[in-house]
Amino acid sequence: MSNEFNSLRTFDFAQATAHLWVFKKSTTSKKYLAHYVPTDDALTNTLKELIQSEMKRITEFLPYSYLSQTNENSCLATSQQGTDFEFLKAQVDRPEPECHAKGIKDLKGADGYLVKFSNNGETVYAIKRSTASWKTSYPKKFINIIFSDGELSAAEDNGFSIERNFDFFCKDALIFIANKRSFESAMQCKFAYTQAFSDLQNSPSFSALFTNLQPLVTYVGNNSIQLRRMATVEQKNLYAQPNFLANLQSVNGTRNWGINFDPVTNKIIACDLTAKTILQVLLDHRLMSEVTDNIYDVPDATQI
Repeated sequence: MSNEFNSLRTFDFAQATAHLWVFKKSTTSKKYLAHYVPTDDALTNTLKELIQSEMKRITEFLPYSYLSQTNENSCLATSQQGTDFEFLKAQVDRPEPECHAKGIKDLKGADGYLVKFSNNGETVYAIKRSTASWKTSYPKKFINIIFSDGELSAAEDNGFSIERNFDFFCKDALIFIANKRSFESAMQCKFAYTQAFSDLQNSPSFSALFTNLQPLVTYVGNNSIQLRRMATVEQKNLYAQPNFLANLQSVNGTRNWGINFDPVTNKIIACDLTAKTILQVLLDHRLMSEVTDNIYDVPDATQI
C-alpha cells in the first residue's frame, strides 16, 4: 500500500484535467445516479488547489478496519473491491458530454460530489459527501458557487457551496479515507457490519458461548459503534480458539471482572451490567500493562 499511497500524494494535480460530478443514491441496481457539471477555469483551479492542500496535510496511512480512526494528518487505506465505490465509479467513468446536468434540479439534494482528476493515463477520484444538502451560509468553510448557463462558477454571493476538503480518494485499486464516517455513509457500509453481526448471531460456535444471547443483542441494538465492534468480533474470531471459554472464566475469577458463568454449563450469562465487559473481552481490548500491571479498556489494538 505504501507505493500506492506515495503515488496518490505525488500525482500531478496541477497539470491534470478536472471533471466535477454530483451524485445521488439510487434504489436501482446501479446504486447511484451521477451528473457531470462543467466548471469554469477559476473553480477548476480552486478544486486543484484544494486537493493539493489535502495531499500536503495527509502524510501517513493505516489499514482500514471497522474500529480504526484517523488523526489530522492520516488516512485509512482499503481496497475499492467489494465497496459501493465500484458502482459510483461506473457512473462517473461515462463520457461527460452524455451525462451533462440539465439544470439546478440535478444538483439539489445531491448526496455528494466527486472530482475526477486525470493526467497521463492516470486518474484520481476525490469524493465529498453532503451532510444534508449543499449549504449556502458558511463563507469561511465553503467555496460559494453558482450554476449558470450550464456551468458552475465561483461566486461571492451565496449559491451552492463546495467544502474545502474531501472525505476520501481513490487511485487504482485502493481507497484512501480521510473522513471515515462520511466514507461509510456515502458508501453505505453500515449494511456490511450489520450483516456481520447477523452472521455472528447465527454462528453456532459464538451462540454456544452464552446461556442466552439476547441481552448482548439488545445491548448492541442498532448503534453504529457497537455494530462495528461486533463486526470486528466476527472478523477476529478469537472466541473460536481452543479453551477460550475456560481461559476467560479463569482470568475473570482472578481479575474480578464480574462476568457471570452458569455453574453447570460454564457458559456466559450475559446481562446489561456485564455486556460492555463481555464485548471488550471478545474484542481482546481489555489489556494489562506489563510496566504498571494496570488493566485498560482500549478502543482498538494493533498487534506488534
